[in-house]
Amino acid sequence: MALLEVRTRSGVVRGVRANNPGYSVFKGIPYAAPPVGALRFAPPQEPEPWEGVRDCSRWGHSSIQEPGSFGFYQKEFYPAPKDMDEDCLYLNVWTGAESAEAAQPVFFWLHGGGFTGGYGNEMEFDGEAMCKRGCILVTINYRLGHFGFFAHPELTARFGTSGNAAVYDMIAALRWVHENIAAFGGDPENVTIFGQSAGGMAVRSLLTSPACSGLISRAIIQSGGGLGEMFPVRTMAEQEQLGVKLLQEAGLSLEELCVLPAQQVYEQLEAAGRKLSGGNPMGLGMGPCLDGQALVESPSDAIRRGALNTGSLMCGCVGGDAMLSGGNPWKPSADLAAHQAAAGTPIYVYDFDHNPPGDELGPFHSVELWYMFGTLHRAWRPWTGFDYALSDAMVDYWCAFARMGDPNVPGRESWPAYTSEAPLFMHFTDSGCKAEKLEAGESGTD
Repeated sequence: MALLEVRTRSGVVRGVRANNPGYSVFKGIPYAAPPVGALRFAPPQEPEPWEGVRDCSRWGHSSIQEPGSFGFYQKEFYPAPKDMDEDCLYLNVWTGAESAEAAQPVFFWLHGGGFTGGYGNEMEFDGEAMCKRGCILVTINYRLGHFGFFAHPELTARFGTSGNAAVYDMIAALRWVHENIAAFGGDPENVTIFGQSAGGMAVRSLLTSPACSGLISRAIIQSGGGLGEMFPVRTMAEQEQLGVKLLQEAGLSLEELCVLPAQQVYEQLEAAGRKLSGGNPMGLGMGPCLDGQALVESPSDAIRRGALNTGSLMCGCVGGDAMLSGGNPWKPSADLAAHQAAAGTPIYVYDFDHNPPGDELGPFHSVELWYMFGTLHRAWRPWTGFDYALSDAMVDYWCAFARMGDPNVPGRESWPAYTSEAPLFMHFTDSGCKAEKLEAGESGTD
């Protein structure tokens, strides 16, 4: 039977048997102190230790965000109300290990949502399929929107940095994994970070952060860009000045911002952001900034220098990503692949172009999550046997990559690395999986 009670550095946690008794899930483990009161915009602090056994049978709060989520995604991924609070720095561990000596590969997942929505226990996320293949899954919540990216000169003076609280959350959670995951049967020297959309952008940031050196074994970037930035990469000074303007528009002082109820702060900053952005649905495009500590240069510049905290990479897109990449969903992944291949770094590229059943949306942005987590059974869609077979193949590929840095699995279609001489990618289509060549003209280098 899988481990059910584990001693972490902060205390003992007790999980629950999951859908399959062969694995267990530990929900809502604090990886940092609650970012409340004087810590509202501070970098994460060490969690307080506890006595006895901490019950980890309930998910932790998600960061404060809009109750509804991005139009049709409400039906797709978020049918239940969100449990939101600024006290949100919790992670979840799925393990099938029977002892702390198992040393299994570890997946570290960063959810998407435009840095303004999402959480680590969305209904499409689950570790059962990965546990069956001898891997451990960790998902996290991190601060979103203005709670995660608000900067101000006075906050910088107070904390030594501002504008990157969410990035420091991710780094703190990754360090927690490095320090604690062995007790859950995981191998801290074999950690694959992966994320989709904003989570993929976050993976790029962590791959180029000096603070993550030695913490990452390999990485998967899903619909999160390659070379070139999908969100503005501001300097901390620029983010600070944006914070000054936000406070002026909201009619708040910094001290009020730090002591008023969190929901009120959220609503007033959101309203101010909408006004300053002219009603842009993405608001001000708040995301990681260059604070000289967590991030010292744009991820694209760091990638061009070859300054990555990892060896093997996987990256890819879905057909619906065209809306995020100027009409060519392929370009960010192909540009990154061409650069890494020229540098001699192993990189595996995919394109998910399968049309899921149930509507006419086609391969929409985020659809691959149902497949690569192996959670089709949770969705409303009328899946076919083909969909389940495609999902099994994708979970196999992802887990093989986490084990060895190479997605190839005996009995599956061969997935060659992308090289300058053979620019091949894995194409997931209505006909199955097939390695194909990226034709000239589909992308260029950046």
